[in-house]
Amino acid sequence: MPGNGWMLNREDHMGTETIIDVRSLAPRERHPRIFATFDSMVAGDTILLVNDHDPKPLFYQFQAERPGSVHWTPQEQGPERWVIRIEKVLTAPAEHDAVLVDVRDDVRAGREPFGRIMQAMGSMLDGQELRLINTFEPVPLYEVMAERGFAHESEQLPEGDWQVRFFRR
Repeated sequence: MPGNGWMLNREDHMGTETIIDVRSLAPRERHPRIFATFDSMVAGDTILLVNDHDPKPLFYQFQAERPGSVHWTPQEQGPERWVIRIEKVLTAPAEHDAVLVDVRDDVRAGREPFGRIMQAMGSMLDGQELRLINTFEPVPLYEVMAERGFAHESEQLPEGDWQVRFFRR
């Protein structure tokens, strides 16, 4: 396998396997490349990671940032080459796994929160909901989210702020 950060996709009946050889990449480029690839995958797809050291820090990062969504299977374990099969698995998010976006401080400081809300929406897993807390009822956002396949439930909180749940229809 060449060590130039190359990627190769192979599709079979089980999903897509992407080989990522990071040995020639600058260390600061490795994790972002791996996570960008992982985030573009669907359940059943795999990354075959080729590295020049034990990628244990990457394993811990996956555990912290993508809990329950990875099967990590070592294929080769050094001393000069490590190969790890990283499979994306379907997770069923629990109620507490809602993506929470509290934009009250942004609104009070005069900052536009729309980009932050859209970024959070883009990071949602299947089955997750987005919970928005705002200083006002975000009526214009309802149509934007509906165009993206989301329904909503709104409630005014006792202190006057609003909480809105967005969930896939």
